[in-house]
Amino acid sequence: MGVDMKQLVKDRNNAFAAFVLNDDWAPVIEYCHTYGVPMPDNPDVMAAGIYKAVQYVTDMPDDVKAKAAMKCVKLGFSPFMNTLDSKED
Repeated sequence: MGVDMKQLVKDRNNAFAAFVLNDDWAPVIEYCHTYGVPMPDNPDVMAAGIYKAVQYVTDMPDDVKAKAAMKCVKLGFSPFMNTLDSKED
């Protein structure tokens, strides 16, 4: 049985928004258990990962993205992924 990708995306977006807006871990934990997503032991690392990921969810509302970015910076992380520059030899 395959994963229903539309449901996965809906569940992820709901979990991320609940966490960013309400600091509610329950939907995130449920999402991770449901879809087999490993969670780091350090809650700050997990939170920063969510805050960063929110920036790249194309249909996440801008107010959620802005709040996630502010919370990520408050934790001491950049809200965006670092890009790897390809180096030519």
